[in-house]
Amino acid sequence: MTLQIRLKALQPILIVLLLAIFLRAWAVSLLPQDFDEPVYLQAAFDYADALRAGDVNAVIDYPGVIEHPAFVKLLYSGAVLALGKLAAWTNAFYASQAVSAFFGVLAVLFVSLAVDPLAGGMLAVHTLAVKYTSQVYLEAVPHAMTIAAVLAFLKTDKEKPGRGFWLSAAALGVAAASKYSYLPVILVVLWYLALFEKKIRRYWYAAYAALALGVFFALDVSLWHDPLNRLYESLFYHVQYSQGAHVQEGGYPWYQPFVWIFTSPPGEWHPNVFFYFGFDGIISVFAVARIKREWKERRWLVVWLTAGMLFLLLWPAKWPQYALTVTPVLCIMSAESVRRFVHWVRIQETYWNYLKEMFPKPEKWLWVAIGAFALFVAAIYLSVAVKLAVGRVGWSNVTRQNSFLPSNTVYDLLPLGDGSMLIATGHGAAFWTPPEATDQPGTWIIFNTKNSGLPSDEVLSLVQDSNGNFWFGTDKGLARYDGHSWTTFDAKSLGLSDERVISLATSNNGAVFAGTLAGASTWNGTTWTPIDHAGDKPVFALTISGDSLWIGIPEGAWRIAISEGQWEFYPTNSAVNHILVASDGTVWAATSGEGLARLEGSEWTYFRTGNSGIPYNTVNWVTEVSPGQLWVGTSHPTNAGGAAAWFDGEEWYAFWYNNSGASAAEVTVLAVQSGQVWMGTRTQGIDLYQLGK
Repeated sequence: MTLQIRLKALQPILIVLLLAIFLRAWAVSLLPQDFDEPVYLQAAFDYADALRAGDVNAVIDYPGVIEHPAFVKLLYSGAVLALGKLAAWTNAFYASQAVSAFFGVLAVLFVSLAVDPLAGGMLAVHTLAVKYTSQVYLEAVPHAMTIAAVLAFLKTDKEKPGRGFWLSAAALGVAAASKYSYLPVILVVLWYLALFEKKIRRYWYAAYAALALGVFFALDVSLWHDPLNRLYESLFYHVQYSQGAHVQEGGYPWYQPFVWIFTSPPGEWHPNVFFYFGFDGIISVFAVARIKREWKERRWLVVWLTAGMLFLLLWPAKWPQYALTVTPVLCIMSAESVRRFVHWVRIQETYWNYLKEMFPKPEKWLWVAIGAFALFVAAIYLSVAVKLAVGRVGWSNVTRQNSFLPSNTVYDLLPLGDGSMLIATGHGAAFWTPPEATDQPGTWIIFNTKNSGLPSDEVLSLVQDSNGNFWFGTDKGLARYDGHSWTTFDAKSLGLSDERVISLATSNNGAVFAGTLAGASTWNGTTWTPIDHAGDKPVFALTISGDSLWIGIPEGAWRIAISEGQWEFYPTNSAVNHILVASDGTVWAATSGEGLARLEGSEWTYFRTGNSGIPYNTVNWVTEVSPGQLWVGTSHPTNAGGAAAWFDGEEWYAFWYNNSGASAAEVTVLAVQSGQVWMGTRTQGIDLYQLGK
């Protein structure tokens, strides 16, 4: 009988645990690669390489991601080592996500066992908790360990601190070795419990601190050679960063933490992952409704919530993952509030019988049929989800909604030598510089008509000349920026009848070529001269290769030998949108209706949907990511949307929404930067793909 009672008491916990496992496994399989994940995973690979070689000093002195402790990255490296020969990027990515998800489930288990299953269930479905404990981030371990530190401390006794006391200290040390941002809040909670509720005798404080510091030092191997200096550098980095330009560019208002906890943003970011209604806001509302009563019954919860919100509001960086410092306490408080609300509803129902009269009672066979149908649908959905999950590895997306990109309409991309990217959009141009470390969005500098010499916010084309000047083609003329001042050129300056500059190119001698809807013109450093052979036709493409200038027009492509002034024309069956001269000298043309064209002698060979695996016959761009490996950007000829595709000269592979992390928007431009393919789109910002993943 006693065993039956225990099993019955464990049933709600098991249900919550299964729910937490399912939702995090689902998130692991479907979440697209987030911007910081490659950084942490690369650190895991580097640690794994050093450990395989037996080079302990390389682990201790690892120069990457110094702003965070080493422990979680070492856990991820353990996943890489466990894979052995199977440790390819994709496998390691999923294995590291699984490590993170394990600790996310562990946090749910701690709350369910130490508080109650309903609170654990709320943490199990909380979208912020699910997202950031299912990715290769640093959140899951300190999230679970800070919960353990507080709940274990509640079990201690002031006269003779027992197992809970020491477990709490050890958990705090693990949290500290994982990520610092959780400590300010949890230390306040533990201090309050020790001083006012548990009233731990002061001579135990030193023992607690000694164990926590010992665990922290043992697990954060980056401190072993020079503890004080390295700890100072790491902590001081966070202070500097919080006051730096990156945070200021974030543009989040002081009240942004309230937005994170009173809405369910991951549900908006990843609707295919969070198929259920986001309960985050409801959980927070019920928690707030409980504050007054909790102040009388469980004051430590109010202290936790107050300290957490003060930290989130005062700390300048407002990134959403920081909200995980308060999600546990919100769920714990909300559970009791919901329980009391349900109790009140039951009393009303007992008296009025509203629900009994409103809802019929179906036969058992109907429930069986509904369950069988649900399992059938789930099996089909899961089979598709597994395929999609594998395809999404290595993909990420940059949009106006999740970054400082001025517009989701991207016309051109210009990779720069320092790893930066210049982006032409429908609402200005943006310089993006990669972050120096994690927890940063990269540096964004936006140029528009309000803060620069751009003649229009619709920036259509980009180029940098040999003197370092940046040229911006817009729908209202051309602008040159030398880093200090701006110079603009209208149609009259170009010697043309149209000022919509849709293509740009530059040669090694500093000459600049500008293509418009009515011909092209060349700049020799002092004046513009119209290019006669371009006539008054639209010049969609300009490409420089050695001594050759290629011009794409509606009827085909011109090749000009610049030094000799010789012209050759290669007619095509449709307009030429872009021209690529590959590393082996092969000329490729992206056409507006005949697919991808390859020049063979004086004739073109066409790769169309009818004779190849190209997604659509309207090709906007073609680029070479490595010798012999091409990517093309295509668009649907009649509807919105498009696709990118990879081509090695024989085989094609198209990236659709159902087999990759691509947005399925029309791809307008392609560029390669730092091992990533950048795909500018017409409506969905930029799709990014990490090569080799």
